[in-house]
Amino acid sequence: MISRRGFLVGSAATLAPHAAEARQSLELSDILFDPVLPVLGNPHGDVTVAEFFDYACPYCKVLHPHLKRIVEEDGGIRLVMKDWPINGDLVLYASRMVLAADRLGYYAPAHSAVLEIEGGLGMRRIDDAMRARDINVGEVRDALDVYLTEIDALLARNRMQARALSLPGTPAFIIGSKLYRRQLAPEELHREIAAARGDR
Repeated sequence: MISRRGFLVGSAATLAPHAAEARQSLELSDILFDPVLPVLGNPHGDVTVAEFFDYACPYCKVLHPHLKRIVEEDGGIRLVMKDWPINGDLVLYASRMVLAADRLGYYAPAHSAVLEIEGGLGMRRIDDAMRARDINVGEVRDALDVYLTEIDALLARNRMQARALSLPGTPAFIIGSKLYRRQLAPEELHREIAAARGDR
């Protein structure tokens, strides 16, 4: 367990110098409560779960329906998805488009649509997945033009935080104030969410 103040200081010595400096300047609230970060589940939930993910990450795709069900059934989880597009330009395009859809109020359906694409990503497949959820892709592109700087700044913060936390890849999780630098099975998610509540 890591305290909120000590969350980003504990193992800074194991990081590269620039990452250690970034780590020391961050707090847990910077990661979990970024004001432009989309929120799923209960915005006022008593436990926050954050997932660093990538739209091409196979395990992120496998876990998605389980995590979605856990959040829906629990009712008290504040879920934040931390885009970390580490698998190429198509994932960056996906992240930008979904975050632009958020500016139009369509984050949840856009996020699920893209994460549920089977097989490889492609610009047309990403666009078509959104259209299948009745999202106007032209309007999303217009929103992306308007908010690109803000969206890219969020992605840069996510990337810096992932590096400062020494994450080896996606997925990785923060549940309450505990960091998991690995994938978690659905039963582990249930257990760790319960543990986060019990630590209060």
